[in-house]
Amino acid sequence: MTGFGVSTSSADGYVSPDVLARAVEERGFDWLLFDDHSYFPADTPAQEEIPAAFRARLPLVRDLPVVLAYALSATRTLVVGSGVALLPQRDVLHTGKAVATLATLSADRLVLGVGVGWNMGEVRNHGAEPATRGAKLDEQLTALRAIWTHEVTEFHGDHVDFGPIESRPRPGSPVPIYVGGASKAALSRTVRLADGWLPLAPGTTADDVRSVRAWFAQQGRADLGTTVTEVPSEERLAANYLEAGVDRVLFHLDPLNEGDTLAALDAPAQIAERLK
Repeated sequence: MTGFGVSTSSADGYVSPDVLARAVEERGFDWLLFDDHSYFPADTPAQEEIPAAFRARLPLVRDLPVVLAYALSATRTLVVGSGVALLPQRDVLHTGKAVATLATLSADRLVLGVGVGWNMGEVRNHGAEPATRGAKLDEQLTALRAIWTHEVTEFHGDHVDFGPIESRPRPGSPVPIYVGGASKAALSRTVRLADGWLPLAPGTTADDVRSVRAWFAQQGRADLGTTVTEVPSEERLAANYLEAGVDRVLFHLDPLNEGDTLAALDAPAQIAERLK
């Protein structure tokens, strides 16, 4: 079944996540994903090409688990999640507890999109090493699934080491994990450890989607879902992704005030209705 949704940032001074989530659900969308940044390093090298509007918004991004809780508590059917959570910058045990709590309190309406992060200063200040953040994410995903599944679990890896531990709540059904990114490492991680792929529309064409989905099938993972995020509100582009085999199109929404947010949702909602 074809699905549609919205991908956005929840930022200080803009529409609250509960108001946004209700508006998204009321317009017939089925997914809403929020991005994840804890802060912006003020000493990020000036030569890094970061669009000014995007740069200005990064310090304003609200805390992800709190945002997800607000959005889930305000809705009844909407699937809410991260697009993407920067897990190498987060403690795996706190993450496991937060995700399991959100999943159980929302009747399993949570999806976890994950990524390694792109700002090396942000990565380092959280105590993670840029060169090994991918390996750390792999171990975190394996550990999380064990925490959510077993009565008692332990994990001893190069980057994640704990246990034995007991932790509840545990999700009633597995939390879907989607890997963001189109690098070889990200695609390999998707095949080995995920339930789906979460590419960004900027930099990923419909032909790219076809190629990757064919490669997934060659690896024995034709079951992997594909949700493309940050899609502009352009009907032909959305249709192209659907024709390429994606399961879900998430339209991009910049943080706006409440009134502008409600108005901005109308165009993608109309596109989604025509393409269903």
